[in-house]
Amino acid sequence: MVGLAFAIALRHISDDVKVTVLEARLPPTGTPSPLDSRASALNLVSKGIFEAWGLWSSLATKLGVIRQIHVSNQQRFGSGLLQPADVGSEEDTLGFVIENHHLGHAFLERAQALDIELQAPVDVASLEREAPPRLILSTGDSLSADLVIVADGSHSPLREKLGIDVDIRCTGQRAVVANVLFSAEQRGIAWERFTPYGPLALLPLPDQSGSTGSRFNVVWSMSEEQAEALEFSEDDEFCSGLQQAVGWRLGKVLAVGKRTGWTLDRVLAKEQVRSGFLLAGNAAHGLHPVAGQGLNLSLRDAWHLGAAFREQLTGTKALCVPAALQTFAARVRQDQQETVGATDMLSTLFARRGPLLDLPRDIALASLDTLSPLRRYIARRGTGGRRLANKALKVTS
Repeated sequence: MVGLAFAIALRHISDDVKVTVLEARLPPTGTPSPLDSRASALNLVSKGIFEAWGLWSSLATKLGVIRQIHVSNQQRFGSGLLQPADVGSEEDTLGFVIENHHLGHAFLERAQALDIELQAPVDVASLEREAPPRLILSTGDSLSADLVIVADGSHSPLREKLGIDVDIRCTGQRAVVANVLFSAEQRGIAWERFTPYGPLALLPLPDQSGSTGSRFNVVWSMSEEQAEALEFSEDDEFCSGLQQAVGWRLGKVLAVGKRTGWTLDRVLAKEQVRSGFLLAGNAAHGLHPVAGQGLNLSLRDAWHLGAAFREQLTGTKALCVPAALQTFAARVRQDQQETVGATDMLSTLFARRGPLLDLPRDIALASLDTLSPLRRYIARRGTGGRRLANKALKVTS
């Protein structure tokens, strides 16, 4: 999805820009079971970007809407409720949840409408860094371009071929992700629950017509050993453990779908830009999922890259890739640092460290509803930041 996002951003520069996407797998077809789909969180900045790219209208009817975020700490006192006003939103929402198959389909349709070429399945065997950059494909064919964007994941083989080092922070945690059906009706509330194992997020998914209960996308972080045991446990055992962790606010846990998991090592490339190359998505910055900011950060990166190129079109038709990359790197640096810092802070804020160290944190959580500055700080850090939202929405209008 990140590769297609960057492709769409670049095609919006000019009709003269040719973009080719190389994908290792064929795009998935069909519709997954409602309990087996994967999902992503979108903040209000991403909504503005999608509106500018002509994508939002095709997604609007497929969204779960987050109108409030309930933050609590299992087996400790204190909780808080975050509202749209806490991030200065003029809308009655804090964000959205979209199933990945809907988002991927919308990306593909928009890419086709913009005449973006998609080659799949295809692997990149090697690359040549001389100007212009050249990719050697597994088929033996080669492609050259003014700019190559690398979006092949946090363990990026192409990043390694470029010789770009990474800063890795091992958290010792693994995320378990699944869709779960609860008996209570959907109320547009996202739940952030800090358990003894680790942070647990429940993101509201749109209800299925004719079905009872409410669907949530669950992202539960815990130790590697605990996560692997839960990931491969029987459905009844998973549902029982989740019920114990979240309580009965959403009613009974009725069912769980297919589970997946991944190790939560925070990965940051020490360089994002090389001559003719740019790292994107998890290849550039792999974040903890506690605030759901990974895809949102990549969408902002794509927007800023497109904006850096568009500004060059004033008075000239020639695009200078090195100048645009320098502009891009300067603009995204603070956003990335703040987002990485915020997710790191939120992922460790509620870690259990003993009664004396936990007490001040519990008091702060219990005070969220009365201490508006603290509530606004947590809300803005967890939803993308108001200053960044203002900036991004201004340029997309």
